[in-house]
Amino acid sequence: MTMLTFLTRAVLPRSRQGRLVAAGAAADSVANGLFLAAATLYFVEYLSVSAVAVGGAIAVANVVGLVSPTVFGPLADRLGARRVYVGLTLVRAAGFAAYAFVTDYAGYLAVSCVVTGALRAGQPLLQVIVGEFETDEERTRTMGSLRAISNAGLTVGFLLAAVVQAADSRAGFIGLFAFNAVVFVAVGRAVVAAGRAADAARAKAGAEAGAKAVAADAGATRSGPVVREAPESSLQTGQAPARPGPAAPLRRSPYRDRRFLLVCVANTVLHLHDCVLFVLLPLWTVQRAGLPESVSSALLAVNTVLTVVFQVTVARHARGAARSLRMLRLACLFLVLACAVFAGAADRSPLVALPAAALAVLLLTAGENLHAVARWELSYEMSPPQARARYLSVFSMGQSAQLIAGPFLVTAFLLPGGVLGWLLLALLFLAATATICLAARPYAAPTQIRAHVRSSG
Repeated sequence: MTMLTFLTRAVLPRSRQGRLVAAGAAADSVANGLFLAAATLYFVEYLSVSAVAVGGAIAVANVVGLVSPTVFGPLADRLGARRVYVGLTLVRAAGFAAYAFVTDYAGYLAVSCVVTGALRAGQPLLQVIVGEFETDEERTRTMGSLRAISNAGLTVGFLLAAVVQAADSRAGFIGLFAFNAVVFVAVGRAVVAAGRAADAARAKAGAEAGAKAVAADAGATRSGPVVREAPESSLQTGQAPARPGPAAPLRRSPYRDRRFLLVCVANTVLHLHDCVLFVLLPLWTVQRAGLPESVSSALLAVNTVLTVVFQVTVARHARGAARSLRMLRLACLFLVLACAVFAGAADRSPLVALPAAALAVLLLTAGENLHAVARWELSYEMSPPQARARYLSVFSMGQSAQLIAGPFLVTAFLLPGGVLGWLLLALLFLAATATICLAARPYAAPTQIRAHVRSSG
């Protein structure tokens, strides 16, 4: 077995519907990588939009992206997550096509808000869709697959963007926008095909369960009177096996669920590790460690490769709230250790700073991957099935909020703060983890206690 074959089997989802969703995620991330790496240059050079104005448009679009999940989450609970997600994907396709016709700043700002709003509203719905398509045993593993594949796709997109930039032609950028529009139409089709595959798998499982029941009845008839019991599995109705847990609660707003909101806020703080990697690390390696600029790029590449290789493996070990909380505590340990290494390596000689920076990135990578898996499982477990889309949409707002506030926090306070700055970040990680563990602890308890917690809010 070649290494490529091994990695393919280790990373890709096991089910057909999971692989179809993964194909869509790969195409999505390639298109995003292309746009993120090349688009700013187009708007600055060919539309004569200032770099500051581009930054302002991105900030405004991120604010729209922060709010949009609150609109489309409830809509997905009413109409179905699959239908709304495909609609949002087609909106993104139309938005990229519209970029080719933008001629001024107002148009750029409007299209950016539409595309970013659709992107952020669709991200939590994908987790809902995976939960509908996959069994409990495969759900978190498939989410890990999607994250690993997305990291690889982003890298491919960055490389393709370099080709577009090297061409130094407006036609090349227009082609990029057209390519992305086609890609997002294909992503929508992949999700539709995955839904059909999931429906077929459920129907097949239901038929097999029904056949076994008929065979059992026939055997019982030959040996005595038949006493039919109520089916214990929802496979007989064509549905995926249900996870043991509390009775389904009434529909309600996540804003009234105090425990869930505490977890959302604390999770936003834990997301600061993203800003440390992608915003702070390039500045820290040059300003505080005295290392060449290329070092941060190499370290980020290491982070991406390790995420692709290990994310699915990590995802296998988180099923249920109890395991997820243990994984979250381990993630916090790695994040705190990374802070300690960064603090100790600042203002040292390059011989000390370089291996320390590499170690810190390894620790951050371990922490972010463990945190990703733990947050998927916890947010899913804490979301009532009837309101899952709106719950997960609210949960996703934390990541969007961190994208708005995080870069300012790490550059204005953490970078100039030195050791005290890293100590503050470590304390924030510890406090956030403790808050999540306390708020989510009842969900790791026996079924009866979890049912009481959900009914009481």
